[in-house]
Amino acid sequence: MIESEPTLAVARPISRRTLVRGMAISAGTAALPKSARAMSGSKIKVIAFDGFVIFDPRPVTALAVHHFPEKGAALAAAWSTKLFGYSWLATAAGHYRDFPALADAALRYTAQSLELTLSPDVRRDLLGAYQRLEVWSDVAPALEELRRAGIRLVFLSNLSEPMLVANMRQAGIARFFDPPLSTDRVQKFKPAPAAYNMAVEAYGLPRDEIGFAAFGGWDALGATWFGYRTAWINRLGVTPETLDPPPLISSRGIEGVLALAGLTSTARP
Repeated sequence: MIESEPTLAVARPISRRTLVRGMAISAGTAALPKSARAMSGSKIKVIAFDGFVIFDPRPVTALAVHHFPEKGAALAAAWSTKLFGYSWLATAAGHYRDFPALADAALRYTAQSLELTLSPDVRRDLLGAYQRLEVWSDVAPALEELRRAGIRLVFLSNLSEPMLVANMRQAGIARFFDPPLSTDRVQKFKPAPAAYNMAVEAYGLPRDEIGFAAFGGWDALGATWFGYRTAWINRLGVTPETLDPPPLISSRGIEGVLALAGLTSTARP
């Protein structure tokens, strides 16, 4: 959908549909079990990540505000909403288009709806922001710890493979990850079961040996329905989904992934 953030407007908790709207995230404590491993059964051997658990999407909104000071925040929020709507429409209707194509279509639609003139240069700049994302500040130490524990890491994302590779390389974290699993492989966006199944197919493991780290509550729910043990990394502090079941672990930061892996059982400051 994707997964940006200087002075951005966040009036209330937001969902993945409006993920680029938030700005600063206050420190939060994680809701973690006393022992993630004790709750889990088989040891997790692979953790699949949504892209925005690792990459901060808020700069997309910042760039929109830079180009359109009056309406940039509204543009970013509506663009994100339209983009997710297009992704689910394309999957449900069997007319898949990759993330860059849908992002472009959603951006053009949103600019027109807000009566904004979108020059070719600005259009390229905004679309290119999804390949220039930085990692959240807590990511690097956690990736080191996970790899030292022998856990394999992979992106399982709606972003295209070139976008994921570009972001990994520019952030200097490619060495931690296996080749990414983009939904382009199955021509269906998450939360389609075929998208989550990519990790099962890639690693030949049962679902209970694969953990999933979600950025959006809807993604945590979809992965849990699929059968993964799931950590919801609720970085923007949004309202939990009201459908059952809840994710195994919820946290504001990457400590939830470490708990999912059985490496810690308490929230970090």
